[in-house]
Formats: sequence, structure tokens, C-alpha cells
Amino acid sequence: MIGIYSEDFKKFLEDNLGKVKQTSKNLITVCPYCELDKTKKHYHLYISIESPIFHCFHSACKESGTISKLIKKINGVDSSEKFIDRSKIKEFSKIKLEVKNEIVNVTLPNLKEDLYSNKALYIKKRLKFQNINLHDIHGLVFDINEFINVNNLKLDDKMLRMRDFIHANFVGFLTENKSVLMCRNIDESSKFKHLKIKVQETDFLDYYKIGGYKYNSNSVILAEGFYDIYNESIFDTTNLKKDSALYACALSASYPALLESIAFNENIYKMDVNILSDRDVPLDSYKKLKYYKSHLINSLTIFYNKAGKDFAISPCIPERFIL
Repeated sequence: MIGIYSEDFKKFLEDNLGKVKQTSKNLITVCPYCELDKTKKHYHLYISIESPIFHCFHSACKESGTISKLIKKINGVDSSEKFIDRSKIKEFSKIKLEVKNEIVNVTLPNLKEDLYSNKALYIKKRLKFQNINLHDIHGLVFDINEFINVNNLKLDDKMLRMRDFIHANFVGFLTENKSVLMCRNIDESSKFKHLKIKVQETDFLDYYKIGGYKYNSNSVILAEGFYDIYNESIFDTTNLKKDSALYACALSASYPALLESIAFNENIYKMDVNILSDRDVPLDSYKKLKYYKSHLINSLTIFYNKAGKDFAISPCIPERFIL
């Protein structure tokens, strides 16, 4: 077996599409919608081996859907049932978060709270002075210079010129796949609020993640910024924590890219998506998101904070819209 599929499925793909690469989570091959009869170094069709779903990640295609749809596209007939062991789908759903992508190790400096008391105070203030051990905030970095040095990061000319300023005025949060250090300015009056320091390459958009209480759930909670998800994970004003797999943010990146990345990295498909939205984002934009990402979204619920512009503001009084 290859995940939920019989070995015959891989042969079927090879006979009809060509070379098939197998990873711990996907079969990767030629997209029959956009890549047939084309020679490329890398192909873009990803077929999950844990759920009967596919997605083309080519920017000009992004075709997606069920395996039934894919097989019918390939040979005109839906013969998916002879390739899929349905009992395996439930089995994989229980362990889907146990397998992680390979990532290069990244060293985090000690926090040195006494040395960086201004940064520690800033974090505690943003988290409403809750009784949280700062060492429990995964990926938190105070000493930006040491982080750059111990990980031998290569900075561009602009970042080199700003290095001392960033070290003095920013805290960092390392993303889930250790590809980006998200940095936030501790001076809340500054217009230069955040930046990203690249650490290593990843296939998809990286994000910062906090675990929910139900690791095998398809429910996810998304927001634009770190403090939105952290404060909501603490206070749980939406009452979603007990039923959700994770909270995630990508620091102002688009939600379509974030959903694709979560599907790829976490192997969560047909998600129940809950977005902690900024107040200036209209519902119509989320209706478009649901339409264009229907292969990834099972349900979409938008929350606005009646008391402020986002969920980093207290108090949070959530207003819910089911789309």
C-alpha cells in the first residue's frame, strides 16, 4: 500500500502521466490539466496519500478536487474505488500530525530576560500580563544578532544596514517550518511595525502555529497576526479551542496561500475554517476565498471584534458570520 492507495495506483499514474515522486505525504507527478507533454524539472500535481484529494500548485493552474475527478480526467472513467482502501482514510486521520516535513535544524538563543527586560515587558503587555512563562512561547527570539550569527544567515545589503536597529527594537517569532523569523517592533507607536528575516527555503508559505485541543480535528483558526491568535488561544472568546486542531498566522500573507500551506504541511483537507478578521476586511472578500478555495474549505466562519480593529485588542467581543 501507498498510504490509502494500492500499488496499482502509482503504476496507473506512471502509465498515463509519467514519472511519479513519492514523499511521506504525497505522490507528486505531472498535472494532466496544465503539464502534459511538457518537460520540466519539477511537476506540480500533489496527490495526498492520506486523503483522496489532489491539488496542482502551479500558479497558472491550481486545479484541484477529489481523486475521482482526477482519474476521470486522465482516462475518462471514474475507477477510483479499485485504487482506494477506504478503511485507511480513517487510520491516517488519527496520525496525520505525527509525520513532519524534513527541515534544517535552527538554533534559538537563550531568551536572557534580564538583559532584554524591555522586550520581555513588551511581550507580557501584548499578552495582557497573563501568567505565561515566556520560555513556553515557541520560537521566541530576543537576541536577533545571536540568532543571525549562530545560524549563519546571509543578509542582503538592506538588512545588513538595518541589523543593529532590528536587534535593538524587534522581537522575533520563528515559523513552524523554521524558514522565517517574523519580527515585531516593540515600539508600538512606530509605523515600521514588522519585517521578516529569511532563514531557509520551503516549498510553501510558512506560518506561525499554536496547537488547539483537538489535534485530529479539521477545524482551524486563522488570523493575520501573531497576537491575534495568541490572545484568542488564551482567552478563547469564540469558544473554538476545544474543537480545533490549530491556530495559525502568516503575518499579512494572503489566506489562500496560508490555506494551501496548511493543507500541504498539516495534511488537513476540507477544513472548517474560522478567521479572526480585521474589521476593515469586507465579507465579500471572504466569499471569494470560499469560492476559489472550495476544494480546501468545508465551512467558513468569519469573526470580527466588536470592541476593536482586530483580535489583538482587548476586550474581544466576537461577532460571527457564517458564509
